[in-house]
Amino acid sequence: MSSSNETQPDRLNRTFLTRSTLLLTSLLVASFSQPIIAKGEIKPSKPYVRKKPWPGGVQATNDLPDDPAMPALAAIRAAGLAGAIRVPGLGDGPVEFLLRGYTPGSRATFEARAGRYRVAVKAYAEDAAPEATLYEALAAELAGDWQVRVPPLLAWERDLRVLVIGWLEGPTARDLVRSGQGRRAGELAARWLQRTASLPMKLGPPLGATDVMDRVRTWVAALTASDPALGTAAVALAESLARTQPKEGISRLVHGTLYARHIIDLGDGPGVIDWQRFGQGPLELDAGTFLGTVSRIGLLDKTRETEALQAEETFLAGTAGLLDGRSLAWHQAAVLLCLAGKQNRRDDVRWRERAHALLREAALLAEAAR
Repeated sequence: MSSSNETQPDRLNRTFLTRSTLLLTSLLVASFSQPIIAKGEIKPSKPYVRKKPWPGGVQATNDLPDDPAMPALAAIRAAGLAGAIRVPGLGDGPVEFLLRGYTPGSRATFEARAGRYRVAVKAYAEDAAPEATLYEALAAELAGDWQVRVPPLLAWERDLRVLVIGWLEGPTARDLVRSGQGRRAGELAARWLQRTASLPMKLGPPLGATDVMDRVRTWVAALTASDPALGTAAVALAESLARTQPKEGISRLVHGTLYARHIIDLGDGPGVIDWQRFGQGPLELDAGTFLGTVSRIGLLDKTRETEALQAEETFLAGTAGLLDGRSLAWHQAAVLLCLAGKQNRRDDVRWRERAHALLREAALLAEAAR
């Protein structure tokens, strides 16, 4: 029963929260009831699991962000606090939410556990329909293909701007490089790109060098504001990228942020997660992103330099004849500029040294793009 002092806006907010919680509950109960969630069964820890989070990453936590831009967060918090979501047949306890990734004002990713099983819950500030449509299209296109996979879409709700997708279990390509399996990381990424080249889908906005150059200005501004010397190097690099911007031909489906941590080793092939930035663009965009994040590992941790190089060599061998070398070098340089701009977010007194190392490598690649 509502309080006599409750205002009309308060009543509307309470009604919306109640409805949102019920919607979320029904989504998760339906998702956990699907046979496909057996792929997301919780298993004992494996050697590849990191004891510490990657610098700048998000360590799993039960603390939920308070972000009004994402309506699903309030529903998750309300349901979690009340222990309201329970799945028949999957244990007596409520569904547990662990925060796995968070970008303020944009998106949050949760691991939802029920008994022995888990799914991924992705909350957004913007409409999640395009990504839901992509998952459905990829499921149809890759049906029966166990060599490459994407998470299955289990449920989604437009008003809550939330998706529930299957959990892909395995080490990431980044984990593989850091654990001495660079060649395996390169092999998985190459296999994915080979399959991508044949996908006929025309979903998503255009992505390419022009879009990258628009973001370059933001990265340069961030570096200039954090350190004048870094800003000078970043400006010179941006000018070089502008002079050597590639002319791109055929557009295909691209992931948009194919970082090494977005490629999962499923044992029989790669799985690729986190598709919110997908679009139509050159394969070199995804290839350069993967190589940029792999080379960062070797540049910032010399004990992993050999593995990073092996990952790159294996990837290039596996994609021979598929990529334009100059365009690839250009996109890899742009990614390293982006990664340099993020170094000051890390709790590391050596962040300037690390940013300079990334910019130096990016400058060499930009020169190669000429």
